[in-house]
Amino acid sequence: MAGRHSAKTSKKPIVIICIVTAVIIIGVICAVIIFNSGSKPANTTSTTSPQQTTSTVQSASGESAETTVQTTESEQPTTQSEIFTGETSEVSKVVVPTKSGQEVSYFNATYVPYKAVDSSTNEECTLREVFGSAFSQGVITFNSDGTFTDSVTSSSVNSGAYAVEGDTIVATYSNDKNMSVKVASWEGDTPLELIINYGGYDVYFNM
Repeated sequence: MAGRHSAKTSKKPIVIICIVTAVIIIGVICAVIIFNSGSKPANTTSTTSPQQTTSTVQSASGESAETTVQTTESEQPTTQSEIFTGETSEVSKVVVPTKSGQEVSYFNATYVPYKAVDSSTNEECTLREVFGSAFSQGVITFNSDGTFTDSVTSSSVNSGAYAVEGDTIVATYSNDKNMSVKVASWEGDTPLELIINYGGYDVYFNM
């Protein structure tokens, strides 16, 4: 009887050891699960960062484009102003060679060329023969402030100053080239018909 009791008593430590081992294994498994679940928020944070960087780049490029447009618009009025001022100053410096002591006058009218005559043969010819490819079918305008514009040809110099002396209009372009214009007929104080010689051809103008 004493031997059987001793055998039953020796089985208790083995059971305790098994229980403790099972508890330890369960604890390790729980710790691993908790550790894995705790590492997920870190991944979410790293994914958000590139989106913020992309947004910043787009904003910077937008500001750059706006700055470029504003600079271009502000330059245009300045350029136009400089060109206009340059043309005005050139005409204002033109000196018309008039006769000393003779009274001069000015008027306001626009004239169109309508025929051309060879001054050596007195034969009529076309305006295209006189001006060639430079003929632009333009006009000559005299202003009451003593300036004129010439768009008959496509020349780059097409403005200057003038003065009326008797039956002659003395005109000087802004490049100092002189042009003598004969007044063929009058209407009051305004010339009605003009004659201008271009390289041996008399070109007639009327209003």
